[in-house]
Amino acid sequence: MFEQTVETSATPHVTVTECLGNLMVRGSEARQVTIQVQDGADDTILEREGETFTLVARAGCLISCPPATTITVGTVRGNIKIKGVEGPVTIGTVHGNVNLRAVGPTALEQASGNLSVRQAAGDLRVQTLRGNARAHQVEGSLSLSQVDGNLVAEGLQGGLAAEQVRGNVRLGPPFSPGAAYRLSSGGNLKVRLPADASLRLALGAGGRARSHIPDLVLEETEGETRGVLGAGEASLEAQAGGNVTLRLLDPAEGQREDMLFGFATDMEEVGAQIESRIAEAMAEMAARLEESLGHIDDQAIRERVERAAEKSLRKAGQAAGRARRKAEREAERARLRAERAERRWQRASGQRPRPKQEPATDEERMRVLHLVEEGKITPGQAADLLAALNGR
Repeated sequence: MFEQTVETSATPHVTVTECLGNLMVRGSEARQVTIQVQDGADDTILEREGETFTLVARAGCLISCPPATTITVGTVRGNIKIKGVEGPVTIGTVHGNVNLRAVGPTALEQASGNLSVRQAAGDLRVQTLRGNARAHQVEGSLSLSQVDGNLVAEGLQGGLAAEQVRGNVRLGPPFSPGAAYRLSSGGNLKVRLPADASLRLALGAGGRARSHIPDLVLEETEGETRGVLGAGEASLEAQAGGNVTLRLLDPAEGQREDMLFGFATDMEEVGAQIESRIAEAMAEMAARLEESLGHIDDQAIRERVERAAEKSLRKAGQAAGRARRKAEREAERARLRAERAERRWQRASGQRPRPKQEPATDEERMRVLHLVEEGKITPGQAADLLAALNGR
C-alpha cells in the first residue's frame, strides 16, 4: 500500500485526476493531507505545487484532508464517498455510486449509479444521474438536470429545480418562505406538507391530482391544478406523468424516514469497513509476499508465485466489492420491507400506525452492525433485527 502524509495549510486544493477504484475523501482536523492507495507507489502519481496537490491513482484511494479543502475530481471508475469536507467540491464522471455526507457546495457532472446526500451546507448541482437520488438536509438549493431513476428529497431549504426525473418523486418539508420548488416527473409525485405550510401550488398530472389536506381547496385552471396554503410564501410547480398526491406530514412518519435513512447509511458504512479490512489484509499479504520473494533465486519460481499471488489479490478485491454491494442491497430491502409492512397495517386497521415509543439507540444499532462486521450474522439478519428493535 502506498501512503504519504504532507503538512499543509487549512485550505489546500486537492485534485484527483483519475481514480481507477473506489475513492473516499474525509475531513480531518489535522492540517495535513494523507493519501493512501491500495497498491504501491508504481500505481500512484502525486504532484505538489504550493498548496495544490494533484493525484492519479490506479487503485482504490483514501484521502484525509482539512475540512476547508477544495476538492476537484476528474474520473472515478468505482464509487465515491466524501464526508466532512466543507470546501467546494467538483466531481466530473463517476462510474459507480456517489455518497455525500456533511459537505459544502458540490457540483456533480455525471454518475452511473445512485446519489445519496445527507447534510449539504451549500448548493448542490447535478447534471446527469443514471440511478436514483436521495437528498436529506440541503441548506442551499438542489439542482438536478436529469435523473433516470426515482427522487426522494426533504429538508431542501433553498429550493429545488429538477428538470427531468424519469421515475417517481417523493418530496417533503420544509418549504422555505421565498423558495421555489420546480420539478418534472415521468412517474407519480407524492408531497408531504406540514400543517403550517405556506405554499402556492401549480400542479400538472397525467393521472389524477388528489389532496388529503382538509383546508386545501384545489381548482382546475387552464389544465393546471392550483391551490394555496397559508400565505403562499413558497411555491411548488410540478408536472407529473402519473398521479399527484398531497398529504399532511405525520411527525412519526418523518422519524421513521430518518431511521431508515440512517440505517441505510450504517449498512453502507459496514460495507465500507468490510472492504477496508480486506484491503488492509491484501496490503499486508503483498508486503509479506515481497519479503518472501527476496529469498527466492529462481526467476521461474518467482514468476509463478507472483502470478498466483496476483490472482489471490484479485479474488480478495472482488470479494470486498461483493460484500459492499450486498450490504447496500440489504439496506434497501430492509427499507422496502418496513414500508410494505406499514402499508399492510394501514389497510388492515384503517388508520395510521401509532408512533413507535422507543426507536433503537445508537449503541444498539452499532452493536448489531459490529456483529455483521465480525461475520456472526448476515446483513439480512441485521436488517430484521434492527427493524424488530425499532418496533419494540
